[in-house]
Amino acid sequence: MRVAYVSLLAASLATAGVSAAYSILRPPFVDPASNKHNQRVMTPNDLGPQIPFEGKPHRPSNNDAGGNGDLTISDILPSQRQVNIFAGLTRDISSLTTRLESQLPSSNTTLLAPLNSAMQNLPRKPWEDRPDDTSGVSAESNENKASSNLRRFVLEHVVPVSPWEEGQKVKTLWSQENDSGNGAREIWWERRGGGDSGETEKKVIMPGEVVVDGVIGRVGNGEVWSLKGVVNYE
Repeated sequence: MRVAYVSLLAASLATAGVSAAYSILRPPFVDPASNKHNQRVMTPNDLGPQIPFEGKPHRPSNNDAGGNGDLTISDILPSQRQVNIFAGLTRDISSLTTRLESQLPSSNTTLLAPLNSAMQNLPRKPWEDRPDDTSGVSAESNENKASSNLRRFVLEHVVPVSPWEEGQKVKTLWSQENDSGNGAREIWWERRGGGDSGETEKKVIMPGEVVVDGVIGRVGNGEVWSLKGVVNYE
């Protein structure tokens, strides 16, 4: 019996009159007869063709305090190839897409985007069940559960404020939407090294000490930070 593959992501986007589709291979659902499923490593190629970015992409350095107020996170995300696995997952969540397109101050966002290398080295895929999951429903055989797991993974990387000041404790978008006293938590960032320590200064997301690789986008409605790991993914 053939193993069925279910795609949870099929988004058609249009940028500057150019239409393209993103698709990413989604979790294989178990064949009850064989109780087997096919595991594979996520790669940037799983996203399919890249959307052309019209004009010169905005790639500010960590010291760029200005940013481009005419652009949104949604505008620049397709050009950031080093995080395009995670970027592809964001397009599966319509409410997040709307937020990243919005120029309303209330929608300002710091998007924590794991590098492709971090995504490829995950101990389990974003849609798979967490070790402490006690729901009794398996994401391997339930499309809705897999979709819910994927949504949590992505929204745990969305900080609904920008600028995000050092030491400022904020609930991720997932925790804001699911703050029932179970699983909701605050995250913040700190500087490490530098000064007399002899170590290169770096930012880390707390708790977990996830190292920030850099600020790869600073625009009107927020910033995109690339991470060397993932947030809250025990």
